[in-house]
Order: sequence, then structure tokens, then C-alpha cells
Amino acid sequence: MLSKSLLSALTAIILLANFYIIFAYDLEVSRWARLVSTSVFMFLLLLQRTYSKRLLGVFFFLLISDIGLFYYENPLANAGTFLMRITAYLLLVFVVGSELKKLQTSLFQKVLFVVVFTLNLAMLYLLVGMVPGEYVYPGLNLLFYAYGISMISMVIAAISYSNRYSDKTSFFFTAATLCLVFSDISSFIAYYLEFEEFYFPDRFFYILGIAGLVKFNSFGRAIRRSKL
Repeated sequence: MLSKSLLSALTAIILLANFYIIFAYDLEVSRWARLVSTSVFMFLLLLQRTYSKRLLGVFFFLLISDIGLFYYENPLANAGTFLMRITAYLLLVFVVGSELKKLQTSLFQKVLFVVVFTLNLAMLYLLVGMVPGEYVYPGLNLLFYAYGISMISMVIAAISYSNRYSDKTSFFFTAATLCLVFSDISSFIAYYLEFEEFYFPDRFFYILGIAGLVKFNSFGRAIRRSKL
């Protein structure tokens, strides 16, 4: 298992470094800081030697999407970045999917899932409508909806996983996925609505999210089952 103190210390250092860079430098340097941060946590994942190939794929696609951010203003790169993150989030669903195959749900839980899914789609519709015209290109709305649905699916899978096991493994997985969602919402507000102060919570939640995935991987039971 990865040393708790090492992961905590590196997470704190990377957070402070990112906050300083966001405060002191421009967006391009901030994007470099994000790319380096993802690379460091991916290295920590590899350092454990025993890891889920699907989870490694998640980090790979997140890394590629971080590279795409350098060309985010280009419609093709923008679309590619969306596709990379959609793939990463769907892979996160498959990481725990094998453990949810025999999950028994009540009628109330099924209705609750439908309600949550519908409310999130409604919120997604509102967010898409808030994108300024200068950022819109053909297919952007479709990508936004696919992106949102992948996030919703990831959260539902994480919550289902947590409800079934209610242990440290499921806690870190659920916390990590929620942090990634909060990061994306903050990023949307910062970039598309031009409230630049939201880059701080964006990076805060993103780093906690990928650190949480590394921690999740360090639990042997999760590693064995997510290799299926």
C-alpha cells in the first residue's frame, strides 16, 4: 500500500504549487502545472506496481486531455479534449462495474436514480445554454451532453459502489469521482463564464480527485476486482 504520509505530503505540495502558479502566472503556465500534476499522480499509480489497467487508462486519457488544453481554443482540439475526458469517466464506471453486477436495488432506489439523472440532465441543459456564442462550434452541444451523461453515470456508479460496500475503498473512489465533477463545474464557470477565481477550486478538486484515485488503487481488494 502506498505510504499515506507520502501521498498526503505530495498532494499538499502540488496543491500549493498550483495555487501559486494560478495566482502568479497566465493560463498557459497554469495548464502546464495541471499536466505536470497529472503526470506525478500517474507516476505514483505506476509506482504501486499492482494497479488496475482500467484505472491506468483513466490517467492516460486525463493526461491526453491535459495536453489538449494547450490547444483548447481550437475546435478540433476542444472536441478531442471532451472525448478524452468522456472516455476517462466511462472507464471509471467500468473500474467498479464488475462489483455492481449483482447489486440489488429497491424500487425506491431506482426511482431516486431516475430523479437524480433527470435533474442533472436539466442542470446540464441550463449550463449548455450559458456557453457564450464565441465558444460555440458545430457539435459542441452534443459533446457537452455526452460529457455530462458520462459524469452522471460515473457518480451513480460511485454512489452505488459506496452503498454496497461502505468501506475505505468505496469512500475514496466516491470522493474522487465527486471531486472530479466539482472540478469540471468550477472549470466551466472559470473558462466559459470568465470568473477566473474559479480556477482555484477547479484545480483544488481536480488534484484531490486524482489523488483519491491513487489512494483507491492502493487497496488490494479494489485492485483485484477492477482488473476483471
